[in-house]
Amino acid sequence: MAERFKIPVGIFIMLRRDNQVLLQLRQNCSFAGFWGFVGGHLDGNEKIIDAAAREVKEEIGVDINPQDLVLKTICHSGDGAEYLQFYFECAKWTGDIQNLEPDKCAELVWHCWDNLPDNVCPYLKTAVQKINQVILFYEDDVL
Repeated sequence: MAERFKIPVGIFIMLRRDNQVLLQLRQNCSFAGFWGFVGGHLDGNEKIIDAAAREVKEEIGVDINPQDLVLKTICHSGDGAEYLQFYFECAKWTGDIQNLEPDKCAELVWHCWDNLPDNVCPYLKTAVQKINQVILFYEDDVL
């Protein structure tokens, strides 16, 4: 049997506090100089919600219960490389938020959901629009 196509999975977590979300200022990585959500990739042999909890712990040091994640939208994108991207919201966590990846994140800042900075990662701008429109799935620049 021929090997099947495989697609990387991106996971983004919007930690929410009232009408604010936590953003990371990216550096020394793709989209350096842009704000993004906490997130990463599915490593394999793990549930998507478990990967989301793992990424939050690795990047900002807090614990979330995967059951507290609310799926907001999913994107199939393909601008040069295809991805499936899952966007979750989480309003509960334990521990103190801290920057555990200073080599990739210049700072962590709470931003108003209704007034995000202009230099948000372009793919996140689209995701935020879809979330605001309550669109659960969309395709963006699919090959």
